[in-house]
Amino acid sequence: MNLTQLEGFLAVVREGSLTKAAEKLYLTQPALSFQVKALEEELGQTLFERDGKQLRLTSAGHLLQERARQILDLVAQTRQDVTGLKELQRGQLRIGANETTSLYILPPVIQAFCERFPGLEIHLILRQSAEVVRLVAEGEVDFGIATLPVLDPHVETRTLCWREDVAICGNGHLLIEKTNVQLADLAQHTLLFLEQGSTGRIYLEQALAEQGLLPKMTMNVGSVELIKRLAEINLGVAIVPGVAIKDELKAKRLRAFRLNWLEPRPVGLIQRRNGYLSPASQFFLKLFKNRVPNVFLCPL
Repeated sequence: MNLTQLEGFLAVVREGSLTKAAEKLYLTQPALSFQVKALEEELGQTLFERDGKQLRLTSAGHLLQERARQILDLVAQTRQDVTGLKELQRGQLRIGANETTSLYILPPVIQAFCERFPGLEIHLILRQSAEVVRLVAEGEVDFGIATLPVLDPHVETRTLCWREDVAICGNGHLLIEKTNVQLADLAQHTLLFLEQGSTGRIYLEQALAEQGLLPKMTMNVGSVELIKRLAEINLGVAIVPGVAIKDELKAKRLRAFRLNWLEPRPVGLIQRRNGYLSPASQFFLKLFKNRVPNVFLCPL
């Protein structure tokens, strides 16, 4: 049994005819018929039965069809992997990521990757999670890393780590009098929201709607960094990733509150459904696993 025989067999399955399959493969019909016959003799099973002018698979033929596809897919992927080893010396890796991931999670991974493969360029495209999904689905990036969940039939996801989100306010804000901050407490003040499209905003809006809460006032802000600055000067309160406020907490510029009612949120890989991850992508994700903690807890 060899790859040429398996490719010929699958061509016959697709075309339903030896003649048509032979034409597609630029072979004579007797040559292709010989390949199929050789497979049947080696396996000791009939692979096709005739139904008028059509060839139909037997039970053994169906099994070989499944295995032949697996074998040829593995061969194709192996070829890509071996060829892709050159890409690790020269080439580029395109990653889509949201702000929190780009600023607070990925830097040590990128540093380690660049030290290992200095000739490979990394293009980090910073977008909100919904836009990262679009970039992945349309093939504009090799993969994305962003806050989950995302709902799109063109992509598939896998959790890489978890992060804790916390409530924040400035040192002079009235919220600091609270010891157990609830969503209703936040709604009594100006809420600082990320702009439309972020998974964090969608989650918070859903939580407010479920509890029938209407914030006193809201302010739409373009980034987590700006939210932190506005919270520092007591212009509002917000829920932000705990990993984003380590410096502010250390310098005592912000107050943070652990939210017992808010579960840690997953950060995950976003890739095209049934897509292929290049060797460069696979190595980057391996570094991510080795250098990023499984859970980011806020250092309160």
